[in-house]
Amino acid sequence: MTNAPTILLLDEENMMREATALLLANRGGKVTAAASLDEAVAELEQQTFDVAVIDVADGDDACADILEMMRDRGCVPRKVIVCTYGTTPDVDAVEFTEVLMKPYPFDRLLDAVFGESSERRETRSGVFPLARRVKTLRRVSQARRGRV
Repeated sequence: MTNAPTILLLDEENMMREATALLLANRGGKVTAAASLDEAVAELEQQTFDVAVIDVADGDDACADILEMMRDRGCVPRKVIVCTYGTTPDVDAVEFTEVLMKPYPFDRLLDAVFGESSERRETRSGVFPLARRVKTLRRVSQARRGRV
């Protein structure tokens, strides 16, 4: 995997797909988002990915289908991460790098995609950096010194 991993994100939920793509891109990944299995297959035909994040609905077998298509084309990424509510149907868990049960904290997804959290850069809460208070010497008015 390169310094900036290429990530295929398959999620049918529009808002979650956008939020997850933004989170992964802010961390340094080159994210290609797909809303359907057909879009994901089209992306797989054009590019090889380092990581595949497949978010499936309960009882959906899209992860099995896309994994089989990746295997047929010889472009299975090093890491295949599945996010699901239940068990993955018709596929051995051995074929996946990690299976995240929903709801999961985003930190777990980042750890699965990029490695352990110890490798991540430290972030501070808030948007702006901490400001340093600058003290200036106050001028005492001349009236206080006894001069008028």
